[in-house]
Amino acid sequence: MKYKDPKNLTAEEKDLLVDTLLSQGYAYEVVDSELKDLEYDLKPGYESKVRKLNLLLKKLHN
Repeated sequence: MKYKDPKNLTAEEKDLLVDTLLSQGYAYEVVDSELKDLEYDLKPGYESKVRKLNLLLKKLHN
């Protein structure tokens, strides 16, 4: 299945996606999965994204 490039989403579509992920309880799982993928194949420049995702994961957990 081919997914739409998120850069092509409108602000309204992005907001709807975030609202849906949060309301369905998937946001934590998605962030956790992305974090694990980044940590497994850590590339230069990803350290900042990993730190930000860790903070986001903590917020979603509370």
